[in-house]
Amino acid sequence: MASYKVIACMLSEDVMERLRGRYSVSVRHLKAFIPDEDLREVHAVVTTPYDHVDAVFLDRAPNLKIIAQFGVGTDNIDLEAAQARGIVVTNTPGVVVSATAEMALALMLMVTRRFKEAEGVLGRGPEAMPLGFELSGKTLGIIGMGQIGAAVARRAHAFGMKIYYANRRRANPTIERETTAVRRTHEELFEISDVLSLHCDLNADSRHLVHAASLERMKSSAVLINTARAEVVDEVALAHALISGQLWGAGLDVFSSDLPEVIRRHPRVALTPHSGTATTQTREAMSNMVVDSITACLTQDDRIPNRKV
Repeated sequence: MASYKVIACMLSEDVMERLRGRYSVSVRHLKAFIPDEDLREVHAVVTTPYDHVDAVFLDRAPNLKIIAQFGVGTDNIDLEAAQARGIVVTNTPGVVVSATAEMALALMLMVTRRFKEAEGVLGRGPEAMPLGFELSGKTLGIIGMGQIGAAVARRAHAFGMKIYYANRRRANPTIERETTAVRRTHEELFEISDVLSLHCDLNADSRHLVHAASLERMKSSAVLINTARAEVVDEVALAHALISGQLWGAGLDVFSSDLPEVIRRHPRVALTPHSGTATTQTREAMSNMVVDSITACLTQDDRIPNRKV
């Protein structure tokens, strides 16, 4: 089995030793380009949402058997091209739920309690303290009521927020009962939400779901939270909404590399570097899921965990 070659990244060191004990493993830096000579010999590659895996990439890797995505979303991978070549694609769902939901709540608090501005007035006395608002009693709109959206709803309900959601299908009735969540359309959520939190997949329907017209529907006192995918938000439109006062604030854990500078500088914008899963427990669990998938595939076990194609 040691003849199999694996290119890995992001895995915890303890879990990496599991791979090294079975296969020939090379480690690459996050976002690093993989040379053709390495891809020609590789049998398994660990990818992240930063990697663009298309037909051209796959043609460079004739021996590739599995793409193990370190993350939940697979919108960066051409699943049809992988399936056509008999390449397995896996991801790491489930274990990211708690950490990502907590990050969404953290961003809400950072923006609504004006952490960035408060830090800037340290030592200037209580009269300089910027006043924010409490989450209790406010309306939270959740777009995408999957596992993460439901986890956010539970936590926000504990804060005393009123929960509304938009989803292709009705949420589990248990979630609705526990959180008193009510299903509404996307358009209604833009209009009624004091805080709008994005938890949808990235696809043709959700790309730039938050655009100029939808932002115009929002309250001028509202806050936008994004822990989903950067492309769900039209960042140029968001910049305009923040500058004009059309939107009060935003908390972004995901954003493009060319995020408008006005968003970066805005006093009521909280930015975190795609760190929704950045906890020891979550990263360890994700690492183990990736290695389990690779091991199952290379040992020709049909029961590959979290298989996408």
